[in-house]
Amino acid sequence: MRPAAERHFYLCPPTHYEVEYVINEWMNLDNRVDKDLAQKQWDQLHRAYQDLGVRLTLLEPVAGIPELVFPGDSIFLHGQQAVASNFRHAERAPEVEPKVAWFAERGFTIHRLPPELHFEGNAELLRWDHRFFGGYGVRTDEATLPYLADLLDIEIIPLQLQSPFFHLDVTVLPLNADTVAYVPQAFTRESCERLQDLIPNAIPVDVEEARQLGCNSMVVEETVIMSTPRAPRFAAALQERGFRTIQLDLTEFYKSGGGVKCLTLEHYQ
Repeated sequence: MRPAAERHFYLCPPTHYEVEYVINEWMNLDNRVDKDLAQKQWDQLHRAYQDLGVRLTLLEPVAGIPELVFPGDSIFLHGQQAVASNFRHAERAPEVEPKVAWFAERGFTIHRLPPELHFEGNAELLRWDHRFFGGYGVRTDEATLPYLADLLDIEIIPLQLQSPFFHLDVTVLPLNADTVAYVPQAFTRESCERLQDLIPNAIPVDVEEARQLGCNSMVVEETVIMSTPRAPRFAAALQERGFRTIQLDLTEFYKSGGGVKCLTLEHYQ
């Protein structure tokens, strides 16, 4: 992992965050968001990043777009190139244009996918060393990955997801150049074997703790900021490998199926 000072993360305050529709198994319209608590939980993540010394930029929340608080889902940043997402669910489509406009104003080259190719941004492409893992099969189309590899001149290792896990960033956590954590049951047999062959010392995370969004974490040098204290076996495995864990309790964002990684857009340099 690159030094903290060389990492650039974007966050969007939860001013207008709410559960207004149901598009995954974590969401429930009866499970209303406690807005004050959501702000406090988001503030804890913000402070953790500040304490670790990463560069932070805040994005503007927009009324009527509740999941803009998860900024990485609607765009992918690589160098000065930005790939706009093409969401599978129409409910999330309004997130794209405000993000595109913001980054275009700051000099990014904006790429839009052919309309038949679905892609959900930073949630589906995770950098591991000099390569990227690419998730497909639930929200993102398989054909999107070779398209992006050519467009951005990057190597993408494709991994096919299985429901209920809808984004790669809730199933894989790159830890360092040597290993990752992953949820074996979240992938097809072929994709799981691909990961195991590539990284024999990868850390498996069980389904129970994965559903608590244990893998939806961010690694900054030797620190893992976790979305939950309810993944004790995974936390212990990380600590055994020499990582320090900060176990936040992001219960309000869990109501949408999101955690630390979902709340963070990384600008890959």
